[in-house]
Amino acid sequence: MDPSIIEVALIGAGLGITSHLGYFIRGEFVESAPRLLIVALATPPASVALLTAYTHLSLAGAIKITTIGYGAYSAALVTSMVMYRLFFHPLRHFHGPKFATITQMYHAYQISQGNNYVYLARMHAAYGGFVRIGPNTLSVAEPDWVDLVHNRHTLFKKADWYDLGKPRISLQQIRDPVLHDKRRRHGWDKAFTATSLRAYDSRIVKYADILVLQLRKTGLRTVNVTEWFNSFAFDVMGELTFGRAFKALETGKSHPVIDAIHVANTNGSNLHSLPWLFVIMLQLLPKSLSGFGPVLAYGDKYVKERQTYEPDEPDIMSRILGAGQFFPNKKEEEDILKSDSRLLIVAGSDTTATALTFAYYHLARDSSIVEKLRKELSQHHITDQKQCNVQQLQDLPYMNAVINEVLRLHPPVPSGFFRETPAEGVNIGGHFLPGGVKLLTPPYVIQRSPKAFVKPNDFLPERWTTRPELILKKEAFFPFLIGRFSCIGKQLALNELRLVLAKLILEFDITFAENEDGRALLEESIDGNTMVLAKLNIHFHSRK
Repeated sequence: MDPSIIEVALIGAGLGITSHLGYFIRGEFVESAPRLLIVALATPPASVALLTAYTHLSLAGAIKITTIGYGAYSAALVTSMVMYRLFFHPLRHFHGPKFATITQMYHAYQISQGNNYVYLARMHAAYGGFVRIGPNTLSVAEPDWVDLVHNRHTLFKKADWYDLGKPRISLQQIRDPVLHDKRRRHGWDKAFTATSLRAYDSRIVKYADILVLQLRKTGLRTVNVTEWFNSFAFDVMGELTFGRAFKALETGKSHPVIDAIHVANTNGSNLHSLPWLFVIMLQLLPKSLSGFGPVLAYGDKYVKERQTYEPDEPDIMSRILGAGQFFPNKKEEEDILKSDSRLLIVAGSDTTATALTFAYYHLARDSSIVEKLRKELSQHHITDQKQCNVQQLQDLPYMNAVINEVLRLHPPVPSGFFRETPAEGVNIGGHFLPGGVKLLTPPYVIQRSPKAFVKPNDFLPERWTTRPELILKKEAFFPFLIGRFSCIGKQLALNELRLVLAKLILEFDITFAENEDGRALLEESIDGNTMVLAKLNIHFHSRK
C-alpha cells in the first residue's frame, strides 16, 4: 500500500481522537450545532479543491486521499466516543439500556411515537431510581431529589436544552438565574399579582359561559372534550395575551394557531432529547419543512399587532410592554417579546386544556366524585352555574383536592425539564454526579412513586383532604415546578380549572359516550413536552 495513504489514515485517525478528547468530550454544543454541521459537510469538498489546486494530485487522487482521511477521522472519532462512554465516562456505574450509554439517538428512537413519559416510567421500573438514558444524561425518579434539583438556591442549572430557538428565547429559556429573575420582575410579576389576576376574572368567566352555551347548542350530543377544552384555554390566553381571542369557541372550529402548535409539538416529540438536532432543523431547514414555521409566524404577527393598540381592559402584555424596553438592542427586544408571547399561549393553554380533559375523564369514570363536588358547592350556596365566580371557588377543599389529584396523575409536562449539575459536581445521598451531567426529574414517574404516595396509581382526592396518610412525601408533588423557575401562571391556571369544573358539573350530568372508556386518551396522547391529547368523547346531559 502507498505509504502516503497510511500516513493520511493515521493523521485522520489522530485528528479524530484529538477532536473528541479535546473538544467534543466537553458537551453537545447545542448552539453551535448548525455551524458544526456546515463545517462537517464543507470539509470534504474543500479538501478535494485544495488538494487539486495546490498539489500534484489529480481529481481522482484528491477524492481518494480525502475519502481515506475523512473516513479515518470519522471512524476514530466515533470509536473514541464509544469507548469513552462505555468504559471511562463518569456515569458508567449507573444502569440503563446499553445502547443509551453510546448515543442519545437511542432514547430519541425509543420515544419516536411521542411516549417519552411512558418510556421513562418503564425504564425506572426496570433499573430503579437512577437511569442512564443517554451518554451524559440521567433520569432521576427519587422524590427526595425534587427539592434538591429545583429549590430556589439549588446548584443545578438549566441545561443546554433551553438553548432551543436561540437567539429567540423566552423567559422560560433564560438559563442565567440572575437575568431570568430580572426579566421575571420586568412586567411578568406584575401581570400575575393577585390584583392583576382579579382583573382577568371577568374574561375567564366570559369564555367559560361561551363554553357552556356551545355545549348546550350541541343538542346534548356526544362531544370531543379535548377539542372544546383546547378552544376554551386558547381563547382565554389569546384574550389575556393579545387582547383578542382566537374565536375557536364561537366558531366551534380549531384555530390554525392551535393546530400549528399541536403539529409542531407532535413533530418535535422525539427531539426532546436531541436539542442539537432541533436547532439544526430550526436554523437550517426552511420553516415550512421544520414544522415550526406556522407557530413562529402566528406569534410574530400577533405581537406586532398587539404593539399598535391598548385593549379596553389591561392584559398580560400590558404589564410586560408597560415595563419598558428590557434589552437595549432593538432586535433582541423584539425577539424576546415574540418568544414570550408564544410562551404565554403554549404554556397557558396546552397545560390547562390537558388538566381539564383528564379531570373530565375521571369525573365520567366515577360519578361519586361529581356528587361530592356538587355537595361542596351547595354547602357554599352555589347551586347554579351562573352563580359561579372565580373568587368563590378558590378555597373549596374537595374541589382543590380533585384538581391536585388530576395534576398528580396527569402532569401537563410529564417528562419534565432538563437540568445540569454544577461544574464541581454534587454528592447527594451517596450518589456522586460529576459536573456537566444532564438530568431529568420526570413528574409523571415521581408523582406516581410508592415512596411518595400510598396507592400511587389510584385517583384518590381524599389524600389531599381527609386522608393525609396517603401522602408520604408532599414535596414529590410538583406539576408547576418549584423554586425560581416555577410556573408564574399557576394561579391563573387553577382559576380556570376551578371555574370550568364547577360550571359544567352544575349544568350537566357527565358520562362517557357510547364505546368510550378513555383508553385512547391514556394510550394515544403524545408527549411533545406539553401534551397533545387524543380524543375523549363525553356525553353532556342537561340537569334542567
